[in-house]
Amino acid sequence: MKQGRAQPGLGLACCLAAAMACTAAAFAAACPRIVYLTRIDPGLTSPTGYYRWLNVADQAYGTAYRENYTYDHAMVQVTYESASNLFNGTLVAANLKPNFAYQLKIIAIPGTPSNEAIGLAGRWWEQTWTGTSWSPGWNLNYKGDGTSPNPNDLTYYQRCGIPDATSPTGLHYLYTGYMFFDYFITDGYGNASLSFQATSSHHVLLKSPDYVPPGYKVAALDPDTSTPAYEVDYPPRVVEVGAEWERLPIGGIRLFPGTYTCGIMLTEESFHNYSELGGRWAAAMAGPVEFTILSNAPSIRGDANRDCTVNILDLLFIRSRIGCNVDTADNAQADINTDGLINILDLIQTRNHLGDKCP
Repeated sequence: MKQGRAQPGLGLACCLAAAMACTAAAFAAACPRIVYLTRIDPGLTSPTGYYRWLNVADQAYGTAYRENYTYDHAMVQVTYESASNLFNGTLVAANLKPNFAYQLKIIAIPGTPSNEAIGLAGRWWEQTWTGTSWSPGWNLNYKGDGTSPNPNDLTYYQRCGIPDATSPTGLHYLYTGYMFFDYFITDGYGNASLSFQATSSHHVLLKSPDYVPPGYKVAALDPDTSTPAYEVDYPPRVVEVGAEWERLPIGGIRLFPGTYTCGIMLTEESFHNYSELGGRWAAAMAGPVEFTILSNAPSIRGDANRDCTVNILDLLFIRSRIGCNVDTADNAQADINTDGLINILDLIQTRNHLGDKCP
C-alpha cells in the first residue's frame, strides 16, 4: 500500500547534484534556472516517513489508488532566480496527490557552507553517532519566541563542535539545516502552481477546524468519484490551511548573502494525523538548486550592480527597475536610499556618487 524506500545508503548528497550555471546578458537580471523534481526516499527527513493517503479534509483515497500511485507519476518543475536578494521563483506541478497539502523547503547538505546559513533561517535536524552509524534523527523543536538565536540555535552552537574520534566527521553530532518557507494545496487532479519567495520560516501546517493561523489558504473540495483517486462520493467541504511560524517575523526572514548549493524538496503535510492512512511527513520529491543571495546593502552608496564602481552601469540598472517591487528578484539593489521605492531619487543619489569606488 505504501511505496518502498529508495535504495538505502544513497542519502541526501546523492540526490543533490550541482545545478548548471547560466550566463546573464548585460544589464539584465540574473538568468533563471529550471530543475525538475524526482521521487526520493520518503524517510529522508523523518525516521518513519510514512506516506499519507488522506486529502486535506481527511478523506481517504481509494484502494486501487493507494496501491498503484507513485511519485514517479508526477511532474514538478521549479524555475528560480540564480542570483537575487531573495530566493524566489515559480513551481508548476501535475499529477501529485489530489486535494493535498505539500510543504516546500530548501534542505542543506551537512558539511557544506550552506548548511549553517539555512539552519539559522529555518530548522535543525539532529543526529548522533552511535559508534557504528548515525541515529535516525529528530527535529530540534524549542523555537522560543521567534527571535534569533532561538533555543534550537543555542543547542546547535553548544553541540556542533563536540568531538567524536569514532565518527566519519570527527564530531558526535550531525546537523542538517532546512527551511520550510512555503506551501500549496493541489486541485482535484493533483495539479498546482505557486509563485514563491523564501521570506518566511514555518514550523508545520495546521488546518480548520482545529486552528488556522493568519494568512491561510483555502481548499474547496468536492472529490470526483469518476477520477481514479476516490471510491467514495464524499460531500463538498471547505478546509482552511495555514502555517505555524518557526521564526518571526512572517514574511521578514532573509537568507544570509552568499552562494547556496542545496536541494529543494516537497514534503507531505500529515496534520498530526496518526491513523493508519494519516502519514508521517514523508519526503515526496526533490532536486538540486544552486543560487546566490546578493547583499541587501552595497559597500558604497550608488553601487547598484555591486561591481565596486559607481558609473553609468548603475544608472542603467536603476532606470530599468523604476517602479518595480523592491522584494522581487534583485530589485532591492536599485533602492539606493532604502525608502522601499525605486524612483528618480535613487537615480539622483547615484549621480551624486559617480566615480566612487570601493576602498
